[in-house]
Amino acid sequence: MFRWLFLNERALAPAEHAVWKLSALRIILVSGFLLEAIVAIDSSIDAWRVGAYQVLWIVAFFYVVLSAGLYYSARNLHTGAAILLATVYAAAFSIYSFIDQFSIAKLGIIFIYTAPIIARLFFGTRLALLLMAVNFLPFGMLLLNRPLVSFPGINMTLQGAHAYIQSLLFLFFNVCIPLAVFRVLHTLDKSVSQIQLASKELEVSHGQYQEIFQNAGSALLLTDAGGKILQSNHLADSLLGRDSNTDKETVLFEWISLDNSVRLKVGGADESANMRMSAYRTRDGKMVALENISQTSNDHYIVALRDVSGLHSMHHALQLSLEREDYLSSHDPLTDLPNRDMLRQHLQGVLSNPHHGKVTALVSFRLNSIRHANQQFGAHTGDILLRRFAEDLKRALPPNCFCARLRSIVFSFVLDHSRTPGEIITLVEKIRHALPKEMEIEGATLMVQFSAGIALIRAEDKEPDDLIRRSEMALDTARRSSDQTVTLFDEEDAQQIRRSVEVEVGIVNGLKLKEFRLLYQPKVRHDGSIAGIEALLRWKSATLGNVPPAEFIPIAERAGLIRHISNYVLDQACAQIREWLDKFGSCPVVAVNLSASDITRNDLIQLIETSCQRYQVAPSYLEFEITETGLIANENLSIQHLDALKARGFGIAIDDFGTGYSSLSKLSHFPAQSVKIDRSFVAQIGYNRKSEMIIKAIVSLANILLCTTVAEGVENESQEMFLKEVGCDFFQGYLYYRPLEVEALDDLFAQNDSPMQDAGAFASSATL
Repeated sequence: MFRWLFLNERALAPAEHAVWKLSALRIILVSGFLLEAIVAIDSSIDAWRVGAYQVLWIVAFFYVVLSAGLYYSARNLHTGAAILLATVYAAAFSIYSFIDQFSIAKLGIIFIYTAPIIARLFFGTRLALLLMAVNFLPFGMLLLNRPLVSFPGINMTLQGAHAYIQSLLFLFFNVCIPLAVFRVLHTLDKSVSQIQLASKELEVSHGQYQEIFQNAGSALLLTDAGGKILQSNHLADSLLGRDSNTDKETVLFEWISLDNSVRLKVGGADESANMRMSAYRTRDGKMVALENISQTSNDHYIVALRDVSGLHSMHHALQLSLEREDYLSSHDPLTDLPNRDMLRQHLQGVLSNPHHGKVTALVSFRLNSIRHANQQFGAHTGDILLRRFAEDLKRALPPNCFCARLRSIVFSFVLDHSRTPGEIITLVEKIRHALPKEMEIEGATLMVQFSAGIALIRAEDKEPDDLIRRSEMALDTARRSSDQTVTLFDEEDAQQIRRSVEVEVGIVNGLKLKEFRLLYQPKVRHDGSIAGIEALLRWKSATLGNVPPAEFIPIAERAGLIRHISNYVLDQACAQIREWLDKFGSCPVVAVNLSASDITRNDLIQLIETSCQRYQVAPSYLEFEITETGLIANENLSIQHLDALKARGFGIAIDDFGTGYSSLSKLSHFPAQSVKIDRSFVAQIGYNRKSEMIIKAIVSLANILLCTTVAEGVENESQEMFLKEVGCDFFQGYLYYRPLEVEALDDLFAQNDSPMQDAGAFASSATL
């Protein structure tokens, strides 16, 4: 509460404190040393004259002390000031105690009244107050008019003592102390002038700052570390919708929402120069970015705001455009369904994360009635039909079922987590019944006709395109098997698809459970001796019963399973040849059928050689039969593989010759050693003159191509007689042998001393 009484030392710089304090101390010491020297010299002469030598010693003592004060003031201000205080009290004590005239002696007490002033100047308020309190004691003694203490043996009373004491008081109070005070006041005046000048400069600077702050062209805020708004310019208030005079909310984050901030890209066309900033929404819906935050020296922050509402709108529009572009790149614009690329991505995820123990299927629906709608009512009506069908299909599908528009009129969806293929079929039928049979479009009634194809995902499936291809193949099969004038997916079609799916699944399981086996049908010469045998695959399923090759082979080819079947047949045939060689010492040539996809396999040669090496079977014991149609499916690769097989010593035969559409020029390039006449021609012998002429032509052509001929399906003697007459080399059919089990062939071979000619004999006859 008494601070207003004292000089605020914080108003001066530390260097200025030291200067004026040292200056004030030296003024007192030097002025006292010089000015009071007159009194000292005069009193010393007087004391010498009367023999008061103690006065000389006391005067010398004080001058030594003052000299020490001057000396130490240059080194330590407080030491010099302490010596000064001690000198003042010592002088007062000496005068008061050593002069026996009390009226003169008590004048010495006046010296100590300057002690609080000196203490305040050089030591601070506490010591000054303490000395003020101490001075009450001698002051009280003066009021009582009693000496404080006396020393009778020492007397400093001179004749001019009164004048000396008065002179000392005059010089000390009128010169020394005022000069020191003048020095302090001069410093204060100088400081006040500096403060006034600085205040004026500060006012000018503040005005300039205010001008800059208000008219900087940016919305600026001054806040503390907690976000409290200390000052804001007009642009900032306008941007925040804030009135700095009336609004009580002073925290910045009460005016902008930190939730759901938006990241915006700002910059030019150069991507490297682009920056990203966070934008926040104000109370009135504007978008504001904290463009820059700078910390000041006193832990305040200058915040620069930027109105990015327009940029946000542009960014939002661009984002919507990009999202729309991305959506259109992965969706069909007509039906809003995912497109083929999205279907492939989804299937890739399904194939990468299979659900073991569950059945997953890709089902495709083909909207066949779209052609009628386009032709009768125009493409616009057809588009409406497609959209309506897509909407109905999505509603009919199970929740979260992925559905896509595969191509123009084909829609595909994925059914997963079923336990059996039968559940898939049941679910597809349920979806079929949920779809409308007809639609009303712009006053016209349109039939809704569609076919369906199902492809089950197998463990070895890795590529989505393979699964899509199998689904479309199943779809085409279902479409061709139905009447085009009615709803294509009827009960008969459902039964056919169910059977196809069951057979496809059964093939995979049948190979694992070894349900397939090989039968062998002999080929005979003119004399009835066995010239070779053909390996024929049979399948007896535990669930489907006996499934004929004419049913499961096409399904296996469509489903991509034929290579697994061919691998099995080749392995079993080589194993059986090895068994017969070990048992009988010889073996006829065994013919194995290759499909069109087998002959173009990249690993065909390696597969055949590996099987032969495993069972130590010479190439001359194997003959490969391939259909004429299969040969021309991929002519160049087929010829390349067949040439390689022939060069290794394997026999090559063209099966079902005459049923294809090959030209003679193409057939002449195939490295065939044998030609098999299709049973459809043999069955017409005696009934169809054209078939007989075809047989004669085939035999003549085979002779030209240096090939032997084998007639399939010989069932009676009249057929045999005709075939022998036209020059056919070998015969195969029920007239001689049905397909036999291995045990029956073993018995047949055992009954004859020479049950069979070996492969070398047949190979020799085949090259005649």
